[in-house]
Amino acid sequence: MIGSFFTSAIRHLLKNSSYTLLNIGGLSIGLACFTLIGLWVKDEVSYDLFHNKADRIYRIAGTFTDESGQFDQAVTCIPLAPALVNDLPEVENALRIDTNDAIVKQGDKQFSENYILGVDPSFFDLFSFKLLKGNAATALAEPYNIILSESMAKKYFGEKDPLGESLRIFQYDPDGQGAEFKVTGVIEDCPHNSHFRYNFLFSLKTIEAVNPNAFGYDGWFNNSYYTYVLLKPEASPEQLKTKLSTFLEKYIGNDMKKNKVYWSYFLQPLSDIHLKSQLRYEIMATSSIAYVTVFGTIGFTVLLLACINYINLTTAYAGDRFKEVGVRKVMGAYKNQLVGQYLIESWILALSSLAISVAWIELARPLFESLTGKEVMGLYRVQTVFALVTIASGVGLLSGIYPSLVLSSFKTVNVLKGQFTSGTTGVWLRKSLVVFQYSITIVLIVSILVTQMQLRFIRQKDLGYNEENLLILSVNGSREVNRGYQAFKNALLTNPSITGMATSSSMIAGGLGNSIATIEDASGKKINGTIFMNGVDGDYLETFGMKLIAGRNFVKGSRADSLGFIVNETTTRSYGYRDPADAIGKELAFGEQKGQIIGVVSDFHYNTLHKKIEPTTMHLWRGGFSRIAVRMNDVTQGVDVVTEAWKKHFPNSVLEYSFAEERIESLYQSEQRFSKIFAIFAVLSLAIACLGLFALVSYSVKIRTKEIGIRKVLGASVTGIVAMLSREFVVLVLIACFIAIPAGYYFMQQWLQGFVYRVDIGPETFLIAGAIAILIAMATVSLKSVRSALANPVNSLRNE
Repeated sequence: MIGSFFTSAIRHLLKNSSYTLLNIGGLSIGLACFTLIGLWVKDEVSYDLFHNKADRIYRIAGTFTDESGQFDQAVTCIPLAPALVNDLPEVENALRIDTNDAIVKQGDKQFSENYILGVDPSFFDLFSFKLLKGNAATALAEPYNIILSESMAKKYFGEKDPLGESLRIFQYDPDGQGAEFKVTGVIEDCPHNSHFRYNFLFSLKTIEAVNPNAFGYDGWFNNSYYTYVLLKPEASPEQLKTKLSTFLEKYIGNDMKKNKVYWSYFLQPLSDIHLKSQLRYEIMATSSIAYVTVFGTIGFTVLLLACINYINLTTAYAGDRFKEVGVRKVMGAYKNQLVGQYLIESWILALSSLAISVAWIELARPLFESLTGKEVMGLYRVQTVFALVTIASGVGLLSGIYPSLVLSSFKTVNVLKGQFTSGTTGVWLRKSLVVFQYSITIVLIVSILVTQMQLRFIRQKDLGYNEENLLILSVNGSREVNRGYQAFKNALLTNPSITGMATSSSMIAGGLGNSIATIEDASGKKINGTIFMNGVDGDYLETFGMKLIAGRNFVKGSRADSLGFIVNETTTRSYGYRDPADAIGKELAFGEQKGQIIGVVSDFHYNTLHKKIEPTTMHLWRGGFSRIAVRMNDVTQGVDVVTEAWKKHFPNSVLEYSFAEERIESLYQSEQRFSKIFAIFAVLSLAIACLGLFALVSYSVKIRTKEIGIRKVLGASVTGIVAMLSREFVVLVLIACFIAIPAGYYFMQQWLQGFVYRVDIGPETFLIAGAIAILIAMATVSLKSVRSALANPVNSLRNE
């Protein structure tokens, strides 16, 4: 019997090719979307779970509080790790990580490298990264020991064994000529699903050799390292949390009370960092559990829309099977046999859709990978294939239950007489499903419009400086560049394509470092607060196009201005000055280093628009600069001029540059991806919803064929018939609009809450989304209704 079910199902699907193609098309697209998003979600939630001790590893993060406010940060101080091991019995081991970028040189090879991590020997005790060569117990035991990733070993040494060889790295080198690091190991390339990356691992004792004070008492006030702890198997994280709250009292309690600044610590499970941590100074950019939830929901919803289509298409074409059902029942078929027959058809169709979905996945793979920024992995693993077959089977069977019950419930006598009515329940169910489909689609269209509005707002927002045609050169710690800058600058400014140059200690696009400062407020009281800072030269404001609203700029070459500060407008407001000019001459001090505010500039954005502008100061840099900004009026010629001059003046230094506009654009990659993915899935969901609407129109036309014929005989026009058939479906889409508008408004308001500076959602957004949905729905309805209205009424009445 099962064999006959399969034979009959295949015959029916082949015979009704249009029905089969519509169903397979919708289901295959839904399964492809669900699979791609499912694999992406699986990868996102897998971060750091490959470590054997992941459930016992925590990162220590800090909360900083002063008189101006409070914030959380991922960085901590360097003496913290050994103190935790010594003082807290719950801690089995601890690890510190220091992140660096530097120039790496080997023979005549010289590159600017990133992900150079300083780590303790306990790195291999906490984490499960595989050391391919070397001894994990001794590889990081001495200063200037370094482990290379497998890729870096091949890059610098080819097939040669790198153990015992050396690299010159321009980092932690007191003379500025680079330090020799001995290669003591080779480690596997960092897995993509680690919340931090490494290309090189060097011994943290290197820092101690160069700057012993960093590990002493002063180190408690330098929060620029990442600290991880491994808890003992029986340890309670909750108990450890209570101890951390007062942990620092023992070491710097008196200083915190004296200066009215306070640090406290809290635990972050290792597996939570990638998706659930948005702290200041993250070791790398993190993702968001909200995005995972949203995209997971979209994947499930697109699949659900495809299932709804199957139900609508099947019931719409049910009239073609009336006589088949009647004959089968007359021949003795039971209801459960008919249900089984149609469920097998549904199952075969779902598995066929799964096979087609693999082709869709391969076609869409390059686009999906470019949008998400990661490779689609694990598609052809046994576990994935088994899961997909199970899901497809479940989708097919669940989607087929309702249509199979409807088909098997036809009354034999009525069917053989050609009399069929579906009842109001089935009609309302189908209409409800179409309303649901279009509600989801309109929400996605609203999401596209709002994300595009916010991205346009970001691009057009005045950042407080002119980022256009601004080239940023990285110095990478080169003494050669610091010493020869003036001659380099003089040579460039003689070229008409270069209009300005400046140096700084930080690049403002992407964030600045902060420190504790004492500032005199409007009442004359001295208040300790956190302030962001940047070392600049006298040309900085002019080159960046910043607006000075009070006081004056730095005087070039002035020794007096070496203790002067230029602050932003937010600083003056934060400390109670109504007029920025009132802050001029007020005292500002970093520890023992005191000076006066000599100028105030309009606020400028040194972070993304997710974060508010905070008190910021600029001072003349001391001890060297790390960035050179070049203002150009001709970008193409300007880059060539800069490149040629760099090679001439700094032949031993690597040229590395980027445009400020590109850097700013890169800060919003996740939002751009979010918008593009929404657009793609909105189009797909709209296409699937149109298929569902087409199914409902087909059903409506089928049961009203005689009515349409009679109306035409009585003189009804084609336009009138099309309007009659279209009216009820347009009403369904309008109902969907009323449901989708509040839902879309709520979800996008939640998304916009992540931006301090954001657009307002106006009614025009929802009008546009509704208009798009209605126009496309009307076009879909017209495809079927116009054809029916043009049909010869004689043909429809002849069969009566």
